[in-house]
Amino acid sequence: MELTPYQELAKQLDALPNGFPATPNGAELRLLAKLFSPEEAHLAAQLRPDLETVEEIAARIGAEAGELRKQLKGMSRRGLIRAGRKENGLGFALLPFVVGIYEMQMNTLDEELARLFEEYFHQGFGEVLRVRPQVHRVIPIGETVKNNMEIHPFETASDVVNAAQAWGVVDCICRKQKALIGEGCEHPLDVCMIFSERPGAFDNDATVRALTREGALATLRRAAEAGLVHSVSNNQKGVNYICNCCTCSCGILRGMAELGIANVVARSAFASQVDEAL
Repeated sequence: MELTPYQELAKQLDALPNGFPATPNGAELRLLAKLFSPEEAHLAAQLRPDLETVEEIAARIGAEAGELRKQLKGMSRRGLIRAGRKENGLGFALLPFVVGIYEMQMNTLDEELARLFEEYFHQGFGEVLRVRPQVHRVIPIGETVKNNMEIHPFETASDVVNAAQAWGVVDCICRKQKALIGEGCEHPLDVCMIFSERPGAFDNDATVRALTREGALATLRRAAEAGLVHSVSNNQKGVNYICNCCTCSCGILRGMAELGIANVVARSAFASQVDEAL
């Protein structure tokens, strides 16, 4: 049986390392239908995980480059696919659903999308969280940890901040999603931090509030004081965001609190030590 455009796209997204598993009642397809037109879903399903130029994509799928460029740029502006620079020009690629497409919907998230995601969370998101290696790992706030920098030079949140050349913050889509369905929490909203190796990367970005290094460290401290868990992508190099998570709203930690997935994040390389004198 021929797949629908949304089934095609769901299959391709599920083939990515982060996964996008099917559900018994098609919750994942309703999510995609909310975000993509059938034509956009069909096009996205033909993209690869690595960046390709418009000319490369057009030659591969048999499309006219001019119209294809317009479609791809429009989809990238809406956070449906990834865009980035290659040596031979602007490239486009398939974006994971989480972390990726969903997080890019901060400015378009409404109650309908929030409820669709909540349905998918309970129907299929647990399988995403069981992916190994885990999508996220936790890192401690620097001041409270005795750190051997020779062994673990990437393991503190402040190191991630200090290694960047540009800093920004956006609202937490997880807390916004829960608030839209009437289940909001009291934790701070504006603590999702993003970074770039390119100075001034967020200065003209309408979706990101640019920060200084000092402002980023202050945001990190504010998140720590609120009791939030600092988690990042599970790789040593190229960490470009810190999610400051809570178990009441954030999808990753809700997997542990609500779905009972104990190893939802990769463990930190640090071990806790109690100072009995304190």
